[in-house]
Amino acid sequence: MNAPTKTAPPAMQAMLDDMLRIAGDDAHRPGVMEQLAAVMKKAMANPEVLNALRDATLETADIYGSMADPGLGIGGVRSAQIGYREPHDHGACWAINVQVAGKLRLVHWTQDSVDPATGTVRLRKIDEIVMGPGDVDCSPPGVAHELYPETDDSIELAVRCHSLATIIQNRYDRSTGEHKHWSWAQKQAIHTGRFEVVGEAGLTARAPGEAMTARIK
Repeated sequence: MNAPTKTAPPAMQAMLDDMLRIAGDDAHRPGVMEQLAAVMKKAMANPEVLNALRDATLETADIYGSMADPGLGIGGVRSAQIGYREPHDHGACWAINVQVAGKLRLVHWTQDSVDPATGTVRLRKIDEIVMGPGDVDCSPPGVAHELYPETDDSIELAVRCHSLATIIQNRYDRSTGEHKHWSWAQKQAIHTGRFEVVGEAGLTARAPGEAMTARIK
């Protein structure tokens, strides 16, 4: 595994060591996601750890681990640079989002069903939260998350059990209704189709066009 580019504070290094120990050789094992989230939640209560992780995102997007090979990885995301992200899952992998600065609204979605005649996916909203510094959220395999930066200084960590290059994502373009099977290895959609949002709760989610205008100040 790669280490952070600067010497990590002891509390942060202890968190990373615990995460590596828990992940072991197979981060897909039952309970690993929950254990990692608990370790990070505890560590985020320490302002020194939050500040160190915030500063680390200035140096590199690959804060810890490897995004080139299968294994545990922690990526830093500065939302002011990336902005809104459409609903997407991590294939057979889980994902953990950790907020280290600012605020981020995160919406969870799941495939409700698939129309057998047309292949259209029916997407249903599960819930949504507004994350602030120290908050930790889990998206199990098959659960998509949609991310809206709510403040310009929003910074998060994206913790993944395997490299994106090894998975096929479901992506849902809410502006066009297109459903994509996206390959990071090929950097393209290997299959496309249609999807629709179903259920009253799903219809209450703000549209992508509002993501950068309806912010919490």
